[in-house]
Amino acid sequence: DIVDQKRVVVDGPVGVTGVPRHMMPVKRLSLTDFACRLSRGAREKSLKTALEKEEVMKRWSETSWAKKVAAKVARAKRTDFDRFRVMAAKKKRAAEVKKTLKKSSK
Repeated sequence: DIVDQKRVVVDGPVGVTGVPRHMMPVKRLSLTDFACRLSRGAREKSLKTALEKEEVMKRWSETSWAKKVAAKVARAKRTDFDRFRVMAAKKKRAAEVKKTLKKSSK
């Protein structure tokens, strides 16, 4: 919903997207190609049914943008040991690549 020329009301709903209803400046918005047909001032229940009916969240999860966001969240949730295991795997892979390249150059 539009508040004025510089602000809009954004609603997730929280149960589906994790975004609570709040005002947000237009500058901070990143629009996508996904849209739902709703009347102005629609309530959370009607928004939720429209999202489910048009499968917006399913289509969103298939985009590369959503996959990047999911990867960023997964990376942020890693523990210290997980980060150590990734570092060790990268070192092992680099050593194998170096070994293979050295063997092929001879």
